Amino acid sequence: MVSRSLLAACSLAAAFCLNFQAQSTPSQPAITPAQSGQPAPAQTKPATPPLQLQDLPPDPHTLTPAEQEQLRQQQILNAAMRLATMQAHWGPEMSTPGLSIALAEVRRTKTPEGTTQITYQITGSGFSPDEKLSLVRWPLNTDAQTMMSGINFDAKGVAVCAAAPAPAQPASPAATAPGTSQQAGGLTAAPAPNAAGSPSIPPAPSCSDTMQLHQPVEIQTTAAPGEAIRVALMDVDRKHGAAVSTVPFPIANADKGCKLEVVLGIKDASLVLIEGTGFPPKAPLKLDLITGPDTRTLHPTTSANGRMVVPILTGAKGQDSGETTVRFGGINHVPTLETSSTPPPPDPDCAPSVSFHWGNGSYKME
Repeated sequence: MVSRSLLAACSLAAAFCLNFQAQSTPSQPAITPAQSGQPAPAQTKPATPPLQLQDLPPDPHTLTPAEQEQLRQQQILNAAMRLATMQAHWGPEMSTPGLSIALAEVRRTKTPEGTTQITYQITGSGFSPDEKLSLVRWPLNTDAQTMMSGINFDAKGVAVCAAAPAPAQPASPAATAPGTSQQAGGLTAAPAPNAAGSPSIPPAPSCSDTMQLHQPVEIQTTAAPGEAIRVALMDVDRKHGAAVSTVPFPIANADKGCKLEVVLGIKDASLVLIEGTGFPPKAPLKLDLITGPDTRTLHPTTSANGRMVVPILTGAKGQDSGETTVRFGGINHVPTLETSSTPPPPDPDCAPSVSFHWGNGSYKME
């Protein structure tokens, strides 16, 4: 999945650069001396000396295997960070102002395989009563998918099947752009990459194909610990909408008002998001990541409401699975450019820590 993100993003970047060059350097017709009415200048001998052997550019450097591996690892890291950023912003941050949705759990049942199937209904506010919406889901390890259309909200604020959708509209470039999660003024259809260069997004089937009119829209799903259920509702022209995310089986721990939670970024937990809440606002934190005998420290800064989200790549050299513990280590009191004029607050009276498994065999449905 990370590799697909990378390749699609590179394709988009190349296309963008070519388009930008073509638009910013329009061709001009050549004007000859005869056309301009001016006498032709006398031919002069070029003053530039001829090229010498030492002036020739060097042969292109062929990357060594070590350099190729280093480049590949950096590309994977960059793609993983873009993926984590999209996942971290899925929710109110990418919703159109004034619009919101929530997932209301209505039941849990056991499947024949022994896993837990959860059923959600969608509630919302701020949408027009006659507006037809499309349901978008972004499952773990796959692209975002438009599931059905023709949805609106009833008088109780519950999403129901309304009618056949309006004709599908061509997608804007941002809607099919790899790695795009938001455009000016609203939500786009694809927080995960789609095929670059796709001229339009295939229309989703109408909810009336499989549901009765006015029947509540239900989402049935299973999940592993730390797996987020991501849902969005968007209007037909994809200019506005709202998104929501919930974790039915959280990997979390709280202590005296401070909380740390692990959210899967990839099924094998090689990429995870560490979310913290209840910490001092705009404070530089110390997070210790402990994997076996190795410990590394991160220094995320909380937002104005005391929240932070930081992506981490897990793993240990020579191991294909293991366990990592994330531990709050207090406030970072080492002066920085940001804290030299405003000292950080004192350490809060809390010490939450949370552990999770990663690697082969770590993804298990509840």
